[in-house]
Order: sequence, then C-alpha cells, then structure tokens
Amino acid sequence: MKTTSLLLSIFIYLSMSYGSINKQKKGYVNGGIISLNNDTIAASIKKENILKLQSEVKFIDAGGKKKSFKPGVISGFFMDTENGRATFESRDDIQLSIFPSKNGNFVLRLSNNIYPLYYFVTTKMENTGIESEMKEVPHYLVLMGYRWYNYNEDSFETCTKLFSDDKALVKDIENGRYEFSDFPEIVERYCETIKAKHH
Repeated sequence: MKTTSLLLSIFIYLSMSYGSINKQKKGYVNGGIISLNNDTIAASIKKENILKLQSEVKFIDAGGKKKSFKPGVISGFFMDTENGRATFESRDDIQLSIFPSKNGNFVLRLSNNIYPLYYFVTTKMENTGIESEMKEVPHYLVLMGYRWYNYNEDSFETCTKLFSDDKALVKDIENGRYEFSDFPEIVERYCETIKAKHH
C-alpha cells in the first residue's frame, strides 16, 4: 500500500511539474525570491550569466509580471537547475570589484557548512596582443570567524595558511592533489576535520 501511494504522489508531482515546465517562459527557470524577512515567494528566474545575476535578478512573479530586484532590496533568490538549487545571497560585506556596488551584490552560496563557502566572479582587462578583452576571474570566499578569505587562481597556493591546522590536507594541497577548481572539496574536507576534532 505504501509503495502505491508513494508512486502515486511521485506521479502527481511529476505531472504537476511537467505542466509548469510547459507554461514556463523560455530562458527562465523555477526558483524563488527571498524577502528581507526571509519569506520565500515562488518566481520564474531569468537564466543569465553569473556577472549579471550578481548585480540584479530578473524574474516573472506568480501573476505573470516581469520584475527585477537589485541586492539590498531582498535577502536573495534561488533557482532550481539541473545540478540542484543555486542560492544567491544579498551581501554588502564583500568588496571584490574595482567599482563596488553600494547596494552590495548577490553572491552564490556553495555550502552551509561550519565555514560557509561562496563563489563570486569579477572581470579584468587582459591584453591579447593587439586588443584587450574582458576576462572573468572566479573567486572562492570562505567565511571564517566573521572574516572573509578570498582566493582566486593566482592566490590559490596561499590557502594552505588558512587550513594549517589540518596537516594532511595542507600536504595534499602542496603535493598538487588539488587544483583551484577543487576548492569546494577542500573546504568540505577541512570542515569535516574540524568537526571531528571537536567531537
């Protein structure tokens, strides 16, 4: 009996979500807006490049109206992607851009561990011979003891200082077992080590 009702509820859920996908506007994904008092309002979020999402979220509300919010007006937003939910938080305590926004930015939160991990992209001009082009620079940010630690590809090797109380991890980083793109894995491993020490 349990299996039947479970299958039935899955089927209902799938047919409901399939129906909503059909109505979904092209270029938008299911998601939600998180208000300043942390209420979640369902919305269709416009899929855009991360640089645009960091400064503004465009969406269609439940009534079908197109709207947009800048950081500071809401707590954040989330979008449901093929790889799971992506949550952006509105923060004004991270200054990475050369021209920081006075309202702050929407910053992608990658983990809710004891030391949360965030991802942010800035741009820089790079000479490619005759002309120069804008290049995206990804950053991983760790929030530890009310302080931000920011690493990009160039400063990646210095992260061993931050994780120095996990000797095995530091050794693996120094031996090249991890690359910059493995940063989420490194932070997760570090958090697990710290949690184990305090048990």
